[in-house]
Amino acid sequence: MKKMNRYLTRIYWSDEDEAYMAEIPALPGCMSHGDTLAEAAANIEEAAELWLEMAEKYNDPIPEPDLAREEIERFAPVLSVAKLARRAGINQHTLASKLRRKSRFTNEEAAAILRALSQ
Repeated sequence: MKKMNRYLTRIYWSDEDEAYMAEIPALPGCMSHGDTLAEAAANIEEAAELWLEMAEKYNDPIPEPDLAREEIERFAPVLSVAKLARRAGINQHTLASKLRRKSRFTNEEAAAILRALSQ
């Protein structure tokens, strides 16, 4: 089933917990931690495997990874939708509408967005 490597994983230091925290935003509640980055990464991988196994066992919906949307949300505080649309070669109104409605991006749009965000 090894599907979790397709999901965006966030790992960050938490002063409050005095540990590295790891989460997969697309899988609600899928979080873990570790004393090191490597430990947090290993722990979140195990947590994701368990999350996906339980979802499958109980016939719960398994969200499809939407890396483009997750990256946009990560950059949202400093992101200009107009500038992103220009860089990605996507109509600004189309991009804004899909973000507002939480519509899925086509594979081509997602690839263009991810390229634009990495520039």
